Amino acid sequence: MEETNKENMKKILQLVGCLFVSFLVEGGSAQFENDEVYIVYMGASVSSNGAPRNEHGPLLSSVMKRKRNAVLHTYSNGFSGFAARLSKEEVNSIAQMPEVLSVFKDPILNLHTTRSWEFLRYQDALKIDSATESYTGADVILGILDTGIWPESESFSDEGMSPVPSRWKGTCMEGRNFTSSNCNR
Repeated sequence: MEETNKENMKKILQLVGCLFVSFLVEGGSAQFENDEVYIVYMGASVSSNGAPRNEHGPLLSSVMKRKRNAVLHTYSNGFSGFAARLSKEEVNSIAQMPEVLSVFKDPILNLHTTRSWEFLRYQDALKIDSATESYTGADVILGILDTGIWPESESFSDEGMSPVPSRWKGTCMEGRNFTSSNCNR
C-alpha cells in the first residue's frame, strides 16, 4: 500500500512539474506577443577617424537583459545598429537615447517576380538572328541593385563591352572593402 502511495505521489509531482514547465514556456512566448520587429539605426558603421563603431553594445545588452532572444540581428557593415523584437514602449524609450538616430519598423518585402522576362513583358517569340550584327541593347545603361553578389562574379564582367556612354552621369560608390577598382569600367 505504501508503495502505491509513493508511485501516485511521484506521478502527481511529475504532472505538476510538466504543468510548471509549460507555464514557463507559455509565459516566455507571451512576452513577445505584442512586439514587432524594429531596426534601431545608430549611424555610419565607421567613425570619423575611420575606426569601426560598436556604440550599440551597451544598448543591446540592456535590451537583452529585459528580454532574452529579442535581438534578431546586429548591423556593422554599411551602418551601425540592430534589429530587435520590441514593444511600442521600448521603441519610444530607445528612440529618445542620444546615440540612436532613428527607430523604424522592419518592413516585410515580398518578391515581385521570379520570372523576369514575363515581368518586363519581354516578347517570348522575339527571334534574334545571331548571324547578322544585332543592335539589341546597344548604348543601353543598365542599373543594378546589388543585394550581395560579389563584384568579381562573372555575371558582372564587362569584358568585350563598348565604352561607357558619354551621357552616363553615374559614379562608383566606394565602401569598406570595396574600391573603385571593383566597379565595372
